[in-house]
Amino acid sequence: MPHRFFYDGPFDTDQLLLDGSEAHHLLHVLRMRTGDTILVFNGTGAEAEGVITNTSRKSVEIRVTAIHAAQASLQRPLILATAVPKGDRFRWLIEKAAELGVTKLIPLLTERSSVDPGENRLKKLQQTIVSAAKQSGQIQLMELAEVQKWDEFLSEVSQTESRLLIADPAGKGLDFFGSDEKSEAPVVILIGPEGGFTPEELQSALDQGAESVRLNAGILRIETAAILFAGLIRLLEPGVEAGQAGS
Repeated sequence: MPHRFFYDGPFDTDQLLLDGSEAHHLLHVLRMRTGDTILVFNGTGAEAEGVITNTSRKSVEIRVTAIHAAQASLQRPLILATAVPKGDRFRWLIEKAAELGVTKLIPLLTERSSVDPGENRLKKLQQTIVSAAKQSGQIQLMELAEVQKWDEFLSEVSQTESRLLIADPAGKGLDFFGSDEKSEAPVVILIGPEGGFTPEELQSALDQGAESVRLNAGILRIETAAILFAGLIRLLEPGVEAGQAGS
């Protein structure tokens, strides 16, 4: 299968120019040359097949030979709203969430939060999302939202038709979906900070219709709980066959 690269722009012409880190990877890591075939995606649901027609030290010209529109996804929209773990663990969380096909990740500030990633750090983490999409075959980039305070987030999400699931050691087991569950309804999963949500935060979520879910008998780190929760949603949602889930 051809190597995949990210192109930050529309596929509105049959000539594309790759530069920056993508061109560097193509030229100096993979050592590809004129005439090689590649795949290019722009993170909006389309993928182009093309041939390298010219290279310079820092850029690559590509002639588009075919454009493949995204097929309708069988997966429901999945939003991960999570407290931010310390250090490089947040980058790892973002990488794995993007690989799993999480639609949107919202960093949360709760009463017990100890990390506010800030706008600059979030911008730097965008490349992690691109790399994860390339590796996992995703053609839709996960959206990384701005940091939101708990009350503001809960107020906004309460205005939507989303199904809220909150990680809670006292919650129910893993049977998230019934056979009649509509696959179009977005799912929002909520992960608290080290020490968990406060009783008041938990109650405010329950008051908005959230369902509490027990993920594990033990206490999990933020990133472990987030990825376990997202993975279980993708595995157990209606319409996902065992072979698809493990692929």
